[in-house]
Amino acid sequence: MKKIFFVFFCGLSLLFNAACSNPDEDLRDDRIYFFYQTTCPHCHDAAQYVKANYPNLKITSLDIRLPGNMRLFEKAIQKYAITGPKGTPLFLLGDKYIMGWSGAKQDEFDLYVKPYIK
Repeated sequence: MKKIFFVFFCGLSLLFNAACSNPDEDLRDDRIYFFYQTTCPHCHDAAQYVKANYPNLKITSLDIRLPGNMRLFEKAIQKYAITGPKGTPLFLLGDKYIMGWSGAKQDEFDLYVKPYIK
C-alpha cells in the first residue's frame, strides 16, 4: 500500500511539473496550487483531468498530510474565506478557488485556468 502512495505522489509531481515550494511562503496569485491527499479518489480524478487536458501546465502540488503543506492549506482557507466543510482537492487560481471535483468543477477549472495558459 505504501508503494502505491509513493508511486502516486511521484506521479503527481511529474504530471504537474511541480515547483518546489516553501510551505511558509505566502500564496502567490501568479501560481496555481493543487492541494491533495494520496488517499483521495477525487484528487486522482482531478489530477488525471488536468494531465490529460493541460499537460504543460505548471502547478504547485502539495500533499496536505505533510505538516508544512497543511500550514499553507490553512493559510489558503483563511485567505479565500472558505467556510463549511474543507477538504481536497483544492485548486487555487489567482483570486479563484475550486474545492472538490465533478463535471461542473472541470468547467470551472477550464474557465479559471485560461490566464495561466501560455
